[in-house]
Amino acid sequence: MFTSIPYDVAGPGTLVAVAAFSFAALIVLTIVVSVAEAVVMLLFKWGTFGRSLLTSLLMNVTSTIFGGVLIVVGFYSDPYILLAIGFVLSVVIEGGVLILMKRDGGLRNWIVSLAANSASYLIILLPILLLNS
Repeated sequence: MFTSIPYDVAGPGTLVAVAAFSFAALIVLTIVVSVAEAVVMLLFKWGTFGRSLLTSLLMNVTSTIFGGVLIVVGFYSDPYILLAIGFVLSVVIEGGVLILMKRDGGLRNWIVSLAANSASYLIILLPILLLNS
């Protein structure tokens, strides 16, 4: 069980260090997920790798902003329900970004969004599931 460190022992410097580490981890995770989604987009022949990577970064920054709001709003909810809602929102948001980036993509944009999010959620969830088993 995780317990927080009392402020009088750790001091505010620890809080700043934890916040900085968390922000850095978020950036690294966004880059890893964006590259994975760009590879999926490339496999689906959505576009070139460069265009797919740029679009994937845009998709993930957009869905991360909405996901952060979801986490704050549903902080005390069941994490699995939040995960399911987050997945659906990610597919919808990222599908919308794909439509904006490639208007003639049609149904392929939604299929790519679903496949890319499935891959990225596996990247995020697999270590969690393996560590908690």
